[in-house]
Amino acid sequence: MPKREHRRISAGENVLKRAAAIFAAFVMAITGMWLTAAPAHAFDVICPIEGCSGEGGGGGGGGDPITYTLQGVIQNEGYEYESNGPGKRVKIRGYSRFADPSNDRVDADYINVRCYAYDPLGGNTTKYDSENGGALVDVKFESNPVYGVGGYRRITVTCTHYAEMNGVQYNTTSNAVIDIP
Repeated sequence: MPKREHRRISAGENVLKRAAAIFAAFVMAITGMWLTAAPAHAFDVICPIEGCSGEGGGGGGGGDPITYTLQGVIQNEGYEYESNGPGKRVKIRGYSRFADPSNDRVDADYINVRCYAYDPLGGNTTKYDSENGGALVDVKFESNPVYGVGGYRRITVTCTHYAEMNGVQYNTTSNAVIDIP
């Protein structure tokens, strides 16, 4: 049996990983993803049973399959000062919403949201939630406290959204850059 080698990650490598994650979020923000959420699209499912799309069925035919939309949203819910210092943090809400073509909420078989808030020094906070049989799932959390002025008070938020409905998977990502005043 071959011998496994383990090596400890140095502090420098850890800083490089954090810097790469922040740079990637920054690039996404600059390229036009400011407070936007693109709807997730799913391909039609080839369904061997009549009426599995949720419409039609009976009498030798069915309707067109229903196209659902997974919406991803990030909201700035205000700011708060650190309880024991000069730092300030942003309160964030991220949510996934599953809807039909009329934009009415529909319960997905499974739905989740995972959000990260990155600060300029490489720190982050994260929150996750999921639900079976839900149309909306959300997370509320705070960023790390930030200090100083300008770019040192910028928080980059990235959320991934996922849902499943009738065997079809829906994915989307939302991003936001929040400057703390």
